[in-house]
Amino acid sequence: MKNLLSTLALLICVALLTQPSLVNAQSKEKSAGSGSTSMVKMSRAFANGNNVPSTGLALEGYCPVCYIAANKAAKGDPQFSHDYKGVTYWFVSAAVRDTFIADPEKYVPAYGGWCALGAAMGQRFPVDPTNFKVVDGRIMLFLKNKTVDGVEIWNKDEANNLNKADENWKKLKG
Repeated sequence: MKNLLSTLALLICVALLTQPSLVNAQSKEKSAGSGSTSMVKMSRAFANGNNVPSTGLALEGYCPVCYIAANKAAKGDPQFSHDYKGVTYWFVSAAVRDTFIADPEKYVPAYGGWCALGAAMGQRFPVDPTNFKVVDGRIMLFLKNKTVDGVEIWNKDEANNLNKADENWKKLKG
């Protein structure tokens, strides 16, 4: 059943992301609101180890399933929300939300949604939720601003950074 739900989620994420109106809306939003400016505007909280704004909305509304199922950052819809461990996630459809509910630990971002590079350095850095990669089935989010792209730095020594981040996270998560 989980394989069927995962396949369905993949198809839905891909179908939604290939709609020009959705992709264009996300591109405009990203160019208008990405980078350090949007991170400064958003109040961050450390809730149960998770990087969430004071509203409790994870990933700034991006769908966690689409990161893995379609390797895309796709904005979710508040009508398809679900709370997990005190954090609210938005999804692109009810079926995708149900995929998350069936196996939430598969889709929650690593390091509580904090920057993976920051975790490797023993710090909690804010992230740009469109700056990510999936490593061994885990969603890794990264800082990105005008001067730093966390993914680029991470990729220079990914294996070492991953080991450091995993070890440091035991202390950082609180």
